[in-house]
Amino acid sequence: MEKGKGVMKAWEVAQAPFKNLLMMGFMMWMAGSTVHLFSIGITFSALWQPISALQGVGKVFEPYKDSKVELLGPKLLFIALNLGGLALGVWKLNTLGLLPTHASDWVSSLPPAQEVEYSGGGIPLR
Repeated sequence: MEKGKGVMKAWEVAQAPFKNLLMMGFMMWMAGSTVHLFSIGITFSALWQPISALQGVGKVFEPYKDSKVELLGPKLLFIALNLGGLALGVWKLNTLGLLPTHASDWVSSLPPAQEVEYSGGGIPLR
């Protein structure tokens, strides 16, 4: 493989997640902001795809590995675009209200409030 063609192919592979990012963003927009099966499926798909792509960065660029071809730039772009996809999935989780970001999400783990007043006594009325 020529040096120029190898570099160009590596950059094409590195830019491929951008198309997926746009498609996933559109699908998440179409799914809406209510929690139902379709929106949850789209969101977890949006989270799973970048995670699995990030695990296989070495395998993706294996065919272009050569002493003459510098792969650091394409790999960094590939990683950045997949991290952007992951951030998009986390944003959608937050939009759906599935991330514990409010104090009320943790109220069950808080200790009960201390009583500051006590009242008692009196005459029962019938």
